[in-house]
Amino acid sequence: MLSRIQEWDDRMLNRIAKLRTKRLNKIMVAATTMGNSGIIWFIISVLLLPFQRYRTSGIAMIIAIIISWLCGEVGLKNIVGRVRPCHKLSEEQLLIKNPPHYSFPSGHTTSSFASATVMLLMHPIFAIPMLFLAALIAFSRTYLLVHYLTDVFAGMALGIITGCVVVPLVYSISVLNF
Repeated sequence: MLSRIQEWDDRMLNRIAKLRTKRLNKIMVAATTMGNSGIIWFIISVLLLPFQRYRTSGIAMIIAIIISWLCGEVGLKNIVGRVRPCHKLSEEQLLIKNPPHYSFPSGHTTSSFASATVMLLMHPIFAIPMLFLAALIAFSRTYLLVHYLTDVFAGMALGIITGCVVVPLVYSISVLNF
């Protein structure tokens, strides 16, 4: 079963690699850079904190980013130990620095979808641009050959689950304290 998944991942990665153009390369490098360490999502969440109407959302996003990082980067990556596709390639094929850690799940994708899910549940009007950005960051990871598609799908699932768990938790706490 795992060999079939790996074969599918390899085929999909080869197809995605054929989409490369100079213009798309720049867009994907920029998208993935925004997702580094969840920085764009931390910035957005911090920008929400001064506004009472959005403060709970900002706090929920920060909590979701932290929980998704703990589950994905600290937990699953070390349990699964999947080698990144870029570790099988030569350096000239890469458009970004070769990440040193394991591949499964995609941390960029996990934090992106955790944040976008929080916003979808708390302020749906802002969710569309955030979901678009989350999807762009997620796709950039396979485009740049640093993740397999199943890494990205797992990151999406983990992020969505994290967001869905954090929002009710934060709402129940905010009723007491905020």
